[in-house]
Amino acid sequence: MIRLLHARLVRLRHDGADRGVALASVIGLGAVLLLLSVTMASVAVSGTVKARDDSDFNAAIAAAYAGVEDYQSKLANNNAYSQYGARVTAFSTGSAFTGTDGNPAFGKGTAGSWQTVGDGTGASYRYEVDNSKYSTAGTLRIRSTGRVGDTTRSVVADLKQDGFLDYVYFTDYEISDPVLSSTSCSPKYEWAVTERPSCTTIQFSATDVIDGPMHTNDTMRVCGGTQFKGATTTSSTRSNRYVAVTGTNCTGTPSFGGQSKPAYAQAITMPQTNEAMRQETRTDLKSTTVPNPGCLYTGPTRITFKSAGTMNVYSPYTKATQIESDPSKGTAPAMCGTPGDGAKGGTLGSVGGQDITVPANNLVYVQDVPASSTDVNYWSGKPTNFKCRNADDSAAGNGLGFPAKDEINASYSCTAGDVFVQGTLKGNVTVAAQNYVYVTGDVKYSDVSKDMLGLVGTNAVYVYNPVRYYTSGKNTTVGLIDRAESDRVIQAAILSVSHTFTVQNYAADSGNTKGKLQVLGSISQKFRGPVATSGNGDSGYTKAYVYDPRMRYTAPPKFLSPVSTSYGITQVVESKTAVAASGKELVP
Repeated sequence: MIRLLHARLVRLRHDGADRGVALASVIGLGAVLLLLSVTMASVAVSGTVKARDDSDFNAAIAAAYAGVEDYQSKLANNNAYSQYGARVTAFSTGSAFTGTDGNPAFGKGTAGSWQTVGDGTGASYRYEVDNSKYSTAGTLRIRSTGRVGDTTRSVVADLKQDGFLDYVYFTDYEISDPVLSSTSCSPKYEWAVTERPSCTTIQFSATDVIDGPMHTNDTMRVCGGTQFKGATTTSSTRSNRYVAVTGTNCTGTPSFGGQSKPAYAQAITMPQTNEAMRQETRTDLKSTTVPNPGCLYTGPTRITFKSAGTMNVYSPYTKATQIESDPSKGTAPAMCGTPGDGAKGGTLGSVGGQDITVPANNLVYVQDVPASSTDVNYWSGKPTNFKCRNADDSAAGNGLGFPAKDEINASYSCTAGDVFVQGTLKGNVTVAAQNYVYVTGDVKYSDVSKDMLGLVGTNAVYVYNPVRYYTSGKNTTVGLIDRAESDRVIQAAILSVSHTFTVQNYAADSGNTKGKLQVLGSISQKFRGPVATSGNGDSGYTKAYVYDPRMRYTAPPKFLSPVSTSYGITQVVESKTAVAASGKELVP
């Protein structure tokens, strides 16, 4: 362009007649060309700025996601990390924090720190945590803001522990509980050994339906066309990952969530006991890990849920319903009922029990009668007017009506932490027992979209199914006290930490099936628990287990977690930008 202008000037220099007009013309042309040159340069610079802005915009959201991943990693390495945070804002109302652990990502304000991504781009992030629902539902929220140059963007993620509640059915060992079956079996995974002497394996039958995700750490045995309708995984290293059982009744082809065999997944480690749940009834941890203590009951305890949002509790041995680390200290808040030995009406120790409101988003723990005389719930004898007898006072029992009249093959401790549960629940609560959980009738939700129950036993979780001797013609045999062919409905997340989920006396009445065992929720157990026999003398229940999809996102209050766990993201969305590049808070 400059050369063209020079040539024009040279030509005009030899043309005297047109010199004045030409000069004006050249000046005008030069101005136009200069303006065009400036415009082109401006467009080029603007494009460069736009490209940089686009790059920063995309990099900022990537940095925000990096913050979420960083927090997930810290939680996986330290479950207590849920207690760390910098401040309580409108985002984290109700949260409580014990410190920041020196984490730069917990910086706040214009002078606060940011955590660099470390990829050489200059990107960084900071985040804030909402742990207000962690102690009840096991869920956390994080708002993470990524920063690149002058650009910031924020995302909000919901996190939940991966674990037992990810499955409608989880089993550690696919064998009968050695303790309950009185065998000398030494538990080992089938895929890790050549044989398991004295161990009794349990199989899925052709009529079983498992409607939801399922996992076993062992190798499952499948008879016929069992329908595993959800994702099915195992920790078995066998090539087929399951054993196909043959036999007369083993017809059909199983389906594992639409696949020909289960997929592989890492083993989930069970805790030894549910003792950690007892801590949730302590009052001396309100400022740290137990902001809302639950209720502690002592000795055999009967709980009947009522659809109006109450529950009737009969617990004769209970003295203190909330405790401290010092075993001699405890209290009895009204929310858990009034302890008493039955001498006065309306107490936890009266024969009719006491109606109380279901503890909201909380836990009920039933413990053994303490052996130490310094424990606030210790007894040197028995409560007044309380006898360790069965239902009709004709034999030994636990004083709560168990065993039933004429019941055989059953032994119920008079001092153990057993809980007997039935009824219709309105609310959200977890019931845990140091010993056994007995489901003595249907357990249902008043509203399946709002209510949620956890049932956790260190020992077995039993479906109550008592038997007696009866006479048929000249023969005396064992049969069910209730011979009705009826379904049993249990709507709950069920966990047996050290033993199994099973039906009492499932084989006692050969040739008379009980109907379906309908579970809506989740079942987790150390050992496979039989609920029926199959063959020429079918008895017990057929399975109809359906996953409660809400458990992908939440959990019954204070439900137990595996020994090692990770945190999965249940939902993540971009939100209004929370922090400016300067560190100034843009939203509360």
